[in-house]
Amino acid sequence: MKRTILAICSDLHGGHRHGLLNPETLLDEIDERGNIIEQYHPPLNKIQEYLWEKYTNWLSEAFDYAKRDEVVFVLNGDLTAGNKYKQLLVSDRLADQIIIGEANAAPIYARKPKAVRLIKGTGAHVFDNGSAEILIATLLKAAYPKTSTRVYDHALMEIGGVDVDISHHGPPTGSREWLKGNEARYYLRSLMLQEIVVGNIPPRLVFRGHYHDFIEETLKIKHDGEWYTSTLVITPSLTFITDYARMVMRSPNRVTHGIVLAELIDGELLRVVPMLQTVDIRSKESL
Repeated sequence: MKRTILAICSDLHGGHRHGLLNPETLLDEIDERGNIIEQYHPPLNKIQEYLWEKYTNWLSEAFDYAKRDEVVFVLNGDLTAGNKYKQLLVSDRLADQIIIGEANAAPIYARKPKAVRLIKGTGAHVFDNGSAEILIATLLKAAYPKTSTRVYDHALMEIGGVDVDISHHGPPTGSREWLKGNEARYYLRSLMLQEIVVGNIPPRLVFRGHYHDFIEETLKIKHDGEWYTSTLVITPSLTFITDYARMVMRSPNRVTHGIVLAELIDGELLRVVPMLQTVDIRSKESL
């Protein structure tokens, strides 16, 4: 029996005060003349302490779940915060955010996965054209040469004998609670039909990110007497809500964070295993 665990997360937004931050990150402190005085660990706020604790616990759970089987880990975009939206940044300096992004990935590599793949994120958050993911991957390759590391815009990979389509951008999760998953299903149906009409088998798994929420939809389509099955997963974030996100999302009551696993056995998807934490972000008061 061949068993492989695919682990995937997205939207870490390292470099933002509400984003993921490894407490072991080292940044340079400079004096008034621009000389480096010392290196320091940027302090974590309560949000970052919560995110880091959940993230490292989920990593431990993911690799424990894998046991001795191979793990392929995917970081699906927006590893940094970028400098377009400058509010609440740990640093808007490209170099600092790249260092933070590399440090955030370090606990993954410490657990020795078979491979790590980075998917390019949103230009506003990754200094355009996937620059953050490219630079972070370059540092990771040098630091962990025994682990295969690559960067893609949009990947179609065979992992454990299963075809997996991964990109950062995809369908929204739904503007109303009763609409959750509808657009994801339409998106998945279109993707499957695009493959079927040109004679391809649709990918068994499709992963998207960007919308900071979790959705899982499975669809079956019959064509010329054959049944085809695909599962679409939109991955939640590893960052807290920002002013911009609050506006775009129309002030959500809750946010969901997490890492998603896919258990693949002998070329088949056995199950999707979401590791999630949903937090009510409203300030409560009794008067």
